[in-house]
Amino acid sequence: MTKEEIKDFKKFLHEKNIFLMFTQNYRNYRLTINPPTWEAYLENARVENVIPQAFVYPKSIYDKDFWLAMHEEWQKRISAKRAVYREATQLEYLDLEIIDVHSRSSCLGLPKNTCSLSLRGGKRFTLNMDDSKRVAKKLSTHMLLTRSRQTADVVLMFNRQKGIEVKFRPGTTSLQFNNTELASRLMELLDLDASQDYFLLNIEQLSETKDYLLFTIKK
Repeated sequence: MTKEEIKDFKKFLHEKNIFLMFTQNYRNYRLTINPPTWEAYLENARVENVIPQAFVYPKSIYDKDFWLAMHEEWQKRISAKRAVYREATQLEYLDLEIIDVHSRSSCLGLPKNTCSLSLRGGKRFTLNMDDSKRVAKKLSTHMLLTRSRQTADVVLMFNRQKGIEVKFRPGTTSLQFNNTELASRLMELLDLDASQDYFLLNIEQLSETKDYLLFTIKK
């Protein structure tokens, strides 16, 4: 293994919290054809076989199946690094450099436990991807805007009977409602600043039954 590969392998062992386990197993169960020290072994080992050819698998909960699983994880890491290297080599050969062009931030999705209300070019209310998946999994077809009589919190009720129709647009991962009345009522109920045109709001699942999902919204 090269110095860079050894460095990366040690990092891998630390990330998996198995560094001490690997070195101790090597000292106690190393294959007889291997060097006495694990440092010398890494210098002579092939990067693809560094785990399965290091030692005899111990008879414990960290047995053959465990180490073969670690071997597969290490193989995935190697493959990913080699793919990056091949791409860089190809670009170098073609005398090309990457000009990094970022997608619009709106395409990156909303953070967890947030939703948004946009007044730019229309009025649009959007759920984050996780909550959108919950609604889709529930097979909800309608959303009802409500308010708790006890706490006065704004509550969205996703159900299959009453309210604004739920429509997932092709190619999107987040549920959106282009509804002027909904936006206006949210502005009023949440006491949002009318001089702004975009709001990132807090959303939290309140409860769930076989018939509906409830989310609370706060600014």
